Formats: sequence, C-alpha cells, structure tokens
Amino acid sequence: MKLFKAKAPMRIGFFGGGTDVSPYAEEHGGKVLNCTIDKYVRCMLKPIDQPGITIRSLDLSAVSRAVTGREWDGKLSLPQAVIDAHPEINGVEITMFSDVPPGSGLGSSSALVVSMLKLLDTAYHLKLDAYEMAELAYRIERVDLGIPGGRQDQYTAVFGGMAVQHFGGPQVIIERVATSEDALLELESCLIIGYVRDRKLLTHNLVQDQVRRVTEGETLRLHDETKAMVDEGAKLLRRGQIKEFGKLLHHAWEIKKAFSPHIAPPIVNEIYDLALRQGAWGGKLSGAGGGGFMCFCVPFSKRLQLEAALIEAGVTVRPFSFTKQGVHAWSVEEDD
Repeated sequence: MKLFKAKAPMRIGFFGGGTDVSPYAEEHGGKVLNCTIDKYVRCMLKPIDQPGITIRSLDLSAVSRAVTGREWDGKLSLPQAVIDAHPEINGVEITMFSDVPPGSGLGSSSALVVSMLKLLDTAYHLKLDAYEMAELAYRIERVDLGIPGGRQDQYTAVFGGMAVQHFGGPQVIIERVATSEDALLELESCLIIGYVRDRKLLTHNLVQDQVRRVTEGETLRLHDETKAMVDEGAKLLRRGQIKEFGKLLHHAWEIKKAFSPHIAPPIVNEIYDLALRQGAWGGKLSGAGGGGFMCFCVPFSKRLQLEAALIEAGVTVRPFSFTKQGVHAWSVEEDD
C-alpha cells in the first residue's frame, strides 16, 4: 500500500507583520520579512477500500468523519475545509499533528492547510503550482472559513526560507534575502523562542480590531513605519549586523504594541521586560498578538542566562533552526 506524507514549516516573522492584511495591503502595498523554522505540521494520507473520509488529529486527540456527502461529525474545521474544496476525494484516512500547540503565533494554521493541500496534490496529481497552492490556502482560511488575517503565512509555508514578501500587486512577490550562511547562523545562534501561553485573548478579535484601526486612520502611520523596517532589517541581515537587527526588533515591537491595546497583555510585557533585563537587544511576540511564542535576540554570551530566566518564569523554551525549504511531500510503500 502506498502512503502519502507531507510537512509544511512554520515561521518567525521579523518585520512588517500586519501590512499583509486587507485593506492595507491592497491600498498601500504590504511587505514582510520572515523565515521558516524546523517546526512543522505533518500529514499522512492512507487510501481505504470503502467510501468515506476520516481525519485524525493526533496532538488534539480529535477525530472527524464524513461517510456520505460532506456532513462532518467532528470539529476539525481547517482540514475539513481543505477536503470540502476537493469534492472528488473519497475513501481516505488522513492523520496529522503539529510540532507546536495551536494558536502559537508561528503560522501553524496556514502550515496545516498548506501541508494538506500538498498531500492531496501529490496523492491525486492535482498539479497545483506554488502560487496556486498559496492562494488556495488563503481562500480556504480567509474566505471559506472567514478567519481574519493576511497572506504571509500561506506563502511562507509554501515557499520557505528567509524572504521579503511583497503584497498588493497582481501577484505576491517573493524576494529571497541574499545573505551569507554565516549571517543566518549568527542570527540563529542569537535567537531564542519560547511559548508563553495559549492565545485566549484572541477572543478580542485582534486582527479585526487592527483592521478597524487602520481603516479609520488610527494606525496607518504605524503600519507605514513597520513596513519601512522590512528593508532596513534585510539590509542589516545582509551585512551580518545582528546586534543592530535585534535593536530594530525592539523598535518594531514598540510600534506593534500601538496597533491595538490587546496585543501585549501583562504577562507578555512582564516576560519582555525580563528578557531586556537579562541582556536581550530586542524581541517580539509572534503572530497577531495576545500570547503564543515570543522571540528574543540576545548576545550569544548571555543566551543561556536568558533561557534559564525564561524557564524560571514559566516560559517553555524551544530549540529551533532556520530552514530553506517550504512544503514538501513524498510517498512510501508499506505492507498492508
């Protein structure tokens, strides 16, 4: 029996987050700088000799089934929506899990959708190109399911690597950051990521709040400022100026907090201030805000002391490495 497998990477966003969200992206042109990391959403497809579809999420301990039509008995809305976009698919079991908790701020939801799309593309020879896959992932999340957000997560999961993404034109442009391997390794050695909490404050509809504020003109200048940091950050990275890169992260975080009062709850501010006291140049909360993973840029000599302080404060520090590849799928033969 042939089994099909896929994995899509998550990402750390550095600069420009929020400018990929409508209507700012279309009206002013969005731009972000991010990089994929070795944290993945992984999926497997197994054909079965009977009608119906079963989806299993191992990390959520959840199962959803559709026996006839597309009436689901579970609540795994994201993978269900991917299947619903391909009504010809039937007679399969799909199993999945994520390397990090949901609501991490690392783009795990989009990585799940992209991973599943690549899985189906490989198993059923759908022949989607990279841009079609990213746009379909965007449509499933933002249109079909109505989940607010931008485009960077879908494109990052598809293309991978360290890149500047340009939004607002007829097609998203992926501009690879041409930097040395040494510079990437140095940045990686100076970065720490840690899980603070689940994002319960997303009940405040953070993205929708930010959209309202930019639409009403409250934060337009702030979006312009954070977008301008994308080119500066890429330039510092090309030059290998990691200390200055970290300080720019701090500046970007101060601006990001002004997007909405719900972005940085007290626990996030406490952890951030702790990191600065331990010598961090700067950092940020990944994703829209409220909680999840935080990222800190710290001198190599102070890395271990900061890790220890974060762990003592209840932060779950996770090792990671940058990756260059986006979503990938393969197949294996397995005995019945």
